[in-house]
Amino acid sequence: MKFDLITLGDHLPDPHTHRYHESQAERHQMWIDMGVLAEEAGFDAVWVGEHHCSDYIVSSPQMLLAALAMRTRRVRLGTAVSILPNNDPVRLAEDFATLDLLSMGRAEIGFGAGFTAHTFQLFGQDINQSDEISAENLALIQKLWNEHEIHWEGKFRAPIRGLVIEPRTFSGRAIPISRATAASIDIAREAGRAGHRLMLMTVVRSFADAKPLAAAYREAYRAAGHDPAGMVVSGIAYVYVHRDGRHARKFWHPYRDNYRAFARALTRVRGLTRGLNELYATLPDLMGEREGDFCGDPAEVTDKILKAHEDMGGFDKFICYFDLGGISRADTFASIDLFAEAVMPAVNAALR
Repeated sequence: MKFDLITLGDHLPDPHTHRYHESQAERHQMWIDMGVLAEEAGFDAVWVGEHHCSDYIVSSPQMLLAALAMRTRRVRLGTAVSILPNNDPVRLAEDFATLDLLSMGRAEIGFGAGFTAHTFQLFGQDINQSDEISAENLALIQKLWNEHEIHWEGKFRAPIRGLVIEPRTFSGRAIPISRATAASIDIAREAGRAGHRLMLMTVVRSFADAKPLAAAYREAYRAAGHDPAGMVVSGIAYVYVHRDGRHARKFWHPYRDNYRAFARALTRVRGLTRGLNELYATLPDLMGEREGDFCGDPAEVTDKILKAHEDMGGFDKFICYFDLGGISRADTFASIDLFAEAVMPAVNAALR
């Protein structure tokens, strides 16, 4: 199993002191340093989220990843996620081709429909057209990467008549694409048929509930005849590890609850996208204990990962969210170091 690191870019005061550990500038620098640490510690990829007009302060993850490209050599660099309906597909194609060149072919892109409804108002869009915009944008992005002279006309943006989009990607072909979903069988199947990767947002759903999505994706991927080597299913969890499990829970749970309170308040004010609205209606209280909380000593966290792997019918990548809720740089980095030292090798030893 490969391990990845994710940040969604929340910048919150510490729940214990009610003060910020870092300024916005220092927090951005922390994410760059965290990506460098991830490469040194043996993680396979770094993923950065996109949000707008909130205390999620990363609005342009590709810029953060471009900076990280200059300080790393091996780790893959992707978004989890770029908000597919809210971005112009030409600009995304240009930005990620540039990132791919700067990183010598390490760029990836994850697509999702977003988290909060207010972004559609921000960008002057009708949220009821989200699915239609997403489908058009995805098709155009792939065309821009895979073809040379573009002739295209759609519904939601200006036509392209005989233009060549530059720069090209490092390989000259489309970079790897992941589709993110928490509940949609249709998206899982679409990802499989298209030969994309599947990123299951299991922090908001149990791993067992995600098993049918993973199975539908794999079935569609194989039926479409794609190279099995490119079939990737990823699960995501909040992670904090400390050598003392009791200390870990006492220390970390306030950060987890701080993050959830922030996310819950944000969605109450700004509204949820349709897919998440439907999903959250089926879930218990968002502040409650969930399967996506991987907190404890190394042995406890190892056992949780192995159980999640079994419950979901296996996953190829496990994506860890360490820096949520206002936790400090020092505590985040200590948790990452211990996870790499004690959890990653233990998981892979158990899976052999």
